[in-house]
Amino acid sequence: MFVFKCKERKPKKVQKVAWSKEDETHRQALIKCAKAYAKAEQEVLSIPGTSAIGDIQYAVSLLNEQNKAEIWPDQFKPEYDLSLAESPVKEALVAARILGEFSDLTVKLIEELNYDFYWAVNETSKILSKVQEDSYDGDDLKDYDLRECDNSMEVNDMSSPVPSQHE
Repeated sequence: MFVFKCKERKPKKVQKVAWSKEDETHRQALIKCAKAYAKAEQEVLSIPGTSAIGDIQYAVSLLNEQNKAEIWPDQFKPEYDLSLAESPVKEALVAARILGEFSDLTVKLIEELNYDFYWAVNETSKILSKVQEDSYDGDDLKDYDLRECDNSMEVNDMSSPVPSQHE
């Protein structure tokens, strides 16, 4: 007779879906980085004939190529010496590096600070949009406060911050 044992499931770790007070320093780092990116992006846009999307994306691809060459020097050779970059590539590289730092801070929210992936991406996108004075997903973000911290809800919390339609 065979006895089958059920595999015990590891309990899922509750992921944060609102800013926690102990992570306020990280939140402020995101805001500071978003402001630096917005400033660098404006620097790129102030150069005639440039676009934030095209020029900064190009700079990101150059940084990725350089990074691959540094990590795997036997497989990839750097195509360009980025220290010799001239305007507008030079300004776009500054913006791209800051955008990379912002991305790293977002990843840290998810991987190290245990925030829900979707919440973290939406929240950091709101921060960047607010700093750039853009709307986010149709919301003008005029009421989105970069200074306040709300840690009122977690994934296991069944209460909703949105009132029921039946109330």
